[in-house]
Amino acid sequence: YTPWRNTLQTLSVAAMRLRKALAANLKRLRLAASMSQEELAHRADMDRTYISSLERGNYAATVDTLERLAEALNTDAIELLRVSVAPAEGVGAD
Repeated sequence: YTPWRNTLQTLSVAAMRLRKALAANLKRLRLAASMSQEELAHRADMDRTYISSLERGNYAATVDTLERLAEALNTDAIELLRVSVAPAEGVGAD
């Protein structure tokens, strides 16, 4: 039994891992579709700056947001959260 494993600190690390995966996958899938942030934002009915912030890992996305992005990218929402995908070049850079 390890009581520290269920702390908020551990949960935030897991959340950050998913946020980084979302950032990398979103950018990778958008570029694979030859789509600009502006076009993706238009298709998903979001603001371009929000897409940019998601790609940099600044914001967490709701389930509804994931669904809209996946639909706009013609993929399944689970692909946006797949952790095994390597980060896209430039993700997290300003």
